[in-house]
Amino acid sequence: MRFYRRSRLKTIVTVLAVVSVYFLVYTRLSDSDEGLHEEELKIDRRNSQNDDGLPDADARNEPLVQIPAVNDEELNPGVRRFTGKPYLEKYSKDVYTPDELKPWVEKPRTSPSGPGEYGKAVKINNPSEPESALIKQGWDRHAFNQHVCDKISLHRFLGDKRDQECRARKWRKKLPTTSVIIVFHNEAWCTLLRTVYSVLENSPKVLLKEIILVDDASTHDHLQSKLDDYVQTLHPVRVVRMPERSGLIRARLAGAAESTGDVLTFLDAHCECAVGWLEPLLERIGEDRTVVMTPVIEVIDSDSFAMGFTSAKHVQVGILGWSLGFNWAAQKNRPAGKPNDAPITSPTMAGGLFAMDRDYFYFLGSYDDQMLVWGGENIEMSLRIWMCGGTLETHPCSHVGHVFRKRAPYTHPGGGNVIVRNVRRVADVWMDEYSAQYYRRNPRAKRVAVGDLTARKQLRKDLGCKSFEWYLNNIYPDLYAPPAADIVLAGEWHSEAQNGRYCMDSGNQNGQLGVKTGLYVCHGQGGNQDYMLTRQGEIRQDFVKELCLEPSGSNIVTKSCIYPHGSVPAAQKWEFTQSGQFRHLDTGRCMEAVEMTIQMRPCLDTLAQLWRHKALITD
Repeated sequence: MRFYRRSRLKTIVTVLAVVSVYFLVYTRLSDSDEGLHEEELKIDRRNSQNDDGLPDADARNEPLVQIPAVNDEELNPGVRRFTGKPYLEKYSKDVYTPDELKPWVEKPRTSPSGPGEYGKAVKINNPSEPESALIKQGWDRHAFNQHVCDKISLHRFLGDKRDQECRARKWRKKLPTTSVIIVFHNEAWCTLLRTVYSVLENSPKVLLKEIILVDDASTHDHLQSKLDDYVQTLHPVRVVRMPERSGLIRARLAGAAESTGDVLTFLDAHCECAVGWLEPLLERIGEDRTVVMTPVIEVIDSDSFAMGFTSAKHVQVGILGWSLGFNWAAQKNRPAGKPNDAPITSPTMAGGLFAMDRDYFYFLGSYDDQMLVWGGENIEMSLRIWMCGGTLETHPCSHVGHVFRKRAPYTHPGGGNVIVRNVRRVADVWMDEYSAQYYRRNPRAKRVAVGDLTARKQLRKDLGCKSFEWYLNNIYPDLYAPPAADIVLAGEWHSEAQNGRYCMDSGNQNGQLGVKTGLYVCHGQGGNQDYMLTRQGEIRQDFVKELCLEPSGSNIVTKSCIYPHGSVPAAQKWEFTQSGQFRHLDTGRCMEAVEMTIQMRPCLDTLAQLWRHKALITD
């Protein structure tokens, strides 16, 4: 009987042990599975074609395989990792009240009918002789109509033209603070102070730590003691002065070194911030400190000072060409249901206006301090952000106006090769084997000294940055380079008329569509005179954007290239004949040099229709 009880007791203990082990294992497996979904399966949704997240397994007729993320530190133990924690808690629903987001100073009341109010244009019809002299003086000194600028209140009201979703949006707390850094050199009083006031009057006091005005050795009298005295009444504004002319890049680095805010926000000195411009930028950075944010940059007309406004659906993104110049393009493949208050990824940024976590700014290498003055620094930073683990976005709820000028009203210390030198540094550090595409379009860059690249190449290695090919495949696949096998002839095309001194010239510095192709003196520097004839029959001119030539009436104009995203349309197919004519296959007509234009004419045996190819020297 005792043996039976012992046996039964032993059996019960064994069963309980098995059940306990099973329960423990099952629980751990369940917890582990839940942990995989929440922690380990970190899917990079930035480049997903499906905005809802993961692809639909049923649509592919196969199970959805989820693979745990690889630990990059195990593969690259020497790579530096940014460890900054988000400012915002992931599931926090606490938001700011309107009272908590009151600006530093209330905007004074202005007359709704005052000059330029609500961003309206100011026109001066039939100016008097003294007015004409003032207008000319302003254009000469600042490359904009200073006389009109002076007529507009420093506190002008732009109105709230944001999309409804943005106006109704509540902003999460607690957001990081920001230092606004504004570099100026011989800036007009009206634009500089209007920039400052637009920040003070449209930025919550709880978020704006300071405004740092960095004077890059201005020589105009009104920017000396008069400015110092004026800003003493504008807390939290202060002036930092460079001891000598240093250029935008180094002046911004000086301003950043003086800053105390969590986020660095850079503005040009001729901007106007609209209502609600700051909160969207800081909230996105508060969620992820490796995100670099830009506002929607609105055009302020340099003559009338009218300011446009862009709805979320029409916000453009920044792009680049093989010349490494910046340009704008429409959003592609925007989902129909995308909210108007959702950030938009952008391949590049203009560089004049952006916000970036201060610690991340320095972690990522701040600016290349061996670049001179300005030019190319925006492309370098854009590539570095994307290739080194960050994200570049534009927020459609943030709007800042910018006076766009057709020329720089000041000299470049260091000479005319400064921008070429800067851009060549970008090509040599970040483009890998694709730098050949840059040099083919800018052959003279090879003759410009680039300086020491050791530190920047080491930075790229330390950060474990991806390749330029990765950038092309994942961030900007529209940047297409015809493979060597597809290029029949590339370089200049000399018209045999007028002793071959004139070349086919796009005259299209901004890569616009519909621009007429003409003639200009051959200069041998590529750029707007660099054309490719491809095996597909295209004549490509891709100095800024991917453009192809096609007839428009009697003219030849630039259009978007269709290939390789589709078949070459008949309108873009050409033949270079053995006699040296460019014959359009669809119309059977030929290009003819007519004075300084190129016209479509019936094909004839004439020098004006003969073209001679000359390769560009790249060494």
